[in-house]
Amino acid sequence: MDHRGKVAVVTGASSGLGRRLAADLARAGAVVVGVARREERLRALAEEMRRSSPDSGYRVCDLSDVAAFVDLLERVEEEHDRVDVLLNIAGVGGVIRTEPVTAESIRAVMEVNFVAPYAGMLTVLPGMRRRRFGAIANMSSDDARAPGPGAGDYSASKAALSAATESLSYDVRPDGVFLHVVYPGWVPTEMGLAAVSDGGLRMPPRAVRRTEEQVSSLVLRRLGDPRLEINAAALPLVAP
Repeated sequence: MDHRGKVAVVTGASSGLGRRLAADLARAGAVVVGVARREERLRALAEEMRRSSPDSGYRVCDLSDVAAFVDLLERVEEEHDRVDVLLNIAGVGGVIRTEPVTAESIRAVMEVNFVAPYAGMLTVLPGMRRRRFGAIANMSSDDARAPGPGAGDYSASKAALSAATESLSYDVRPDGVFLHVVYPGWVPTEMGLAAVSDGGLRMPPRAVRRTEEQVSSLVLRRLGDPRLEINAAALPLVAP
């Protein structure tokens, strides 16, 4: 995909892979709307993006408020006439719980990791299908296909997102819209490092460790590719 002039929305854009992908898309010439909760970090991102893409900007949104996220996407479509690319990168969880799991805590993980990105896809897909152009990439996890102990809600939320993305891909591919599930390996983001230092996760083997730069470069190369999965590491493919 030639990213120049494309309108892209990236969630989780205040840090980690979301920030890297938003910045790299802007450098590639896309008009990027970064979405996250932390406005101070988003302002810094917007300043960086506007050096390459003057029309890029940000919106503050907590993805646990799914209705607010859907409304945000509708307003971006209205303002820019379209959304060409949606990258659902924001996520929570992935740590071994030390407190009792409750229905409320399960819902909190599912809302951000599954319900919001799924609702986001359903919001922008009609326009993409009408224009016969678009790409969506959803950040999953190797825990979705080879879950370990202690974080069942996180693994389940990512597995649900992977399954929903694959199911929708069959419907929209004939209209020139391509959906992707990203399996990034382990990346030393704030979330990844916290899972190791505070969340009870062992440091993954070197074969599955990737940098933000490596994952971002791979995702941007593969957007619009007919293949569903974007696998940053090969080893997890044999784990299940």
